[in-house]
Amino acid sequence: MTMSLRPPHRSAHKATIFTLSLIGGVLQPSLTRAQDVPVPPPQAPIVEPPVVEPPVVEPPVVEPPSVESSKPTEPLMGTAAAICAKLATKPATPFEEQDSAAVSTFYQARQCRPLWVDEQGPTRAATLVMAELGRAEDWGLKAADFELAAVKEPMLAGSWTPEQTAAAELEITAAVLRYAHEAEGSRISEPEKRLSGYLDRAPVLTDAASVLTRLAGAQNPDEVMRAFQPSQDQFLKLKALLARLRGHTPATEPDRFNIPRRGAMLQAGVRDPDVATLKQRFGIASAPGSEQLYDDQLAAAVKQFQASKSLHADGIVGASTRAKLSGEDVVTTPEKIAAVIANMEEWRWMPRSLGATHVFVNIPAFSIVLTDNNKPVFEERVVVGTPSTQTPVFSKDMTKIVLRPRWNLPDSIKMTALRTGRSIERQGYVVMHNGHVIDSSRVNWSKAKLSNYMIYQPSGDDNALGLVKLLFPNKHSVYLHDTPSRYLFNERVRLFSHGCMRVRNPQQFAQIVFNIDRGHLSPNVGQLVNKGPMDNQIALNTPIPVHVGYFTTWVANDGTPQFFEDYYGHQKRITLALAGKWKDIDVTQEHVTPETLETSAVKKVHYRSARRDEDDDGDRRRRGGGYDRRGGYGSYGGDMGLMRSGRGYSYGNSVGDVIRRALGF
Repeated sequence: MTMSLRPPHRSAHKATIFTLSLIGGVLQPSLTRAQDVPVPPPQAPIVEPPVVEPPVVEPPVVEPPSVESSKPTEPLMGTAAAICAKLATKPATPFEEQDSAAVSTFYQARQCRPLWVDEQGPTRAATLVMAELGRAEDWGLKAADFELAAVKEPMLAGSWTPEQTAAAELEITAAVLRYAHEAEGSRISEPEKRLSGYLDRAPVLTDAASVLTRLAGAQNPDEVMRAFQPSQDQFLKLKALLARLRGHTPATEPDRFNIPRRGAMLQAGVRDPDVATLKQRFGIASAPGSEQLYDDQLAAAVKQFQASKSLHADGIVGASTRAKLSGEDVVTTPEKIAAVIANMEEWRWMPRSLGATHVFVNIPAFSIVLTDNNKPVFEERVVVGTPSTQTPVFSKDMTKIVLRPRWNLPDSIKMTALRTGRSIERQGYVVMHNGHVIDSSRVNWSKAKLSNYMIYQPSGDDNALGLVKLLFPNKHSVYLHDTPSRYLFNERVRLFSHGCMRVRNPQQFAQIVFNIDRGHLSPNVGQLVNKGPMDNQIALNTPIPVHVGYFTTWVANDGTPQFFEDYYGHQKRITLALAGKWKDIDVTQEHVTPETLETSAVKKVHYRSARRDEDDDGDRRRRGGGYDRRGGYGSYGGDMGLMRSGRGYSYGNSVGDVIRRALGF
């Protein structure tokens, strides 16, 4: 590789030529191993300003060369020359294409001096980073991705040749960069495109130049490498669980107090030796002689344990609860190890800091936690989307809370309402276009662009959102809200919504958020819900991060693991991707409603008004096909605005039916 200076000026009386060769003789091994001493961060190369050549003047004058220009530059030799030569190949091997240019620039800035090795082999820095590469499996990565071959090359003459030294140097650099990127999630760089449209996350990767600069200036580069791994508390707990499942660490304290998988049913008032074991497990003291008595204190501890395992929290130790208390969750299986690794991979996509104050929703656990100053202050149940209308996975900031909200229908539910056969107004909705309330019967819905029309349900006791809505603006149009169907929180599997998340005890939740945001100046949620204005929107002074996650494996503070069902299939997709089985992945797209209704099967378009609905209702009642208080109308025409001529078929939908079927109420 050669570096050319600017072309020399030539004239009849002036001819000065300078040539610089970068590749010279063999560089002799140094007496001391300079690479054992940390190399300071590379300095930007000095760019010599362009020189404007003076015009030729007769008679010619020969200008003597400057001191600087007359001093020859020492050529690169040996290992440095070999490194530059290898980097000059296109693409520079053995680096990822996107890293090649940055690596070349990094080494050129240090005159291609090696960072990790010399002719005598790996330096101290290399030994540290190679040891860290060997621990990749502990972090849920694959050690095979970082295997090194060049460093194992024999030294036939007591030292490596410059070419061998250069090969080992660049091989370590490539492995270190690959490790940093994989630690940050590069193995699945675009989850939203390659796995599921509902996974609105993407890993944030540190550029190669920054990685190398940080490593070059570090006394202990292995610590720098570990810093690229996620540091969230749950990620580190999963790492510890992975070691346990692989048999690398001893059992935790709860494992010492497991009860047999089979045994008697335990409930309040029962005496059994297993009761004494459970009291030790949960740290419950007993009066002398009552160690084996199942009391109320133990029942409360068992209820809490059952809730953490997504079991029915009745405080009775039956077959299912016994299975969990027997330690079956920590029995090693390949499936559990794969689940832990998949969940660790998801954490690589998460923000490195969740925030001292934040909201965290875990979809498979149907749970929500509000944390303030790194301590949980609110924990409750949530209802999430069905497998066909999933709750998306993403992070955004909560900016506003709405009390007594109106419900703006998303396009998918607008379509459902239009297809009921009843006018929008008769279903309890209001239609707005360009800021004005309009009559839905005057719209040709077969050609209308749904997103141009706002259809909403006014505030009230029957409002689908209940009395509280918490907004964190996002492209998915989902949010946290109340619900009139509170009985659904008693279900163990709570997959009922159209994508939004319904919170149990939302007024308490909103009040705590206001208290965090405004202190003693926070509004009284209870009073505003009872007597405040409709659709009362209150902005937060400081936005609060909301993280919607999908973690099928969770580790409690005492080290007890919880494994949840993979309801949406995201864990399976991640596992297949990490195994390189991309063709086997069922890539799902986020549900998107078409902007116009499908009319190809409709023979005739007929518009109905709210008045016509009323007339037809009375006619139906006279014919015995009227309104059923339990469901809706017994006989009806076709889609709203897309009716067949004459009397058609029945959909049997009231406003309640529409909401229940579309949102799972």
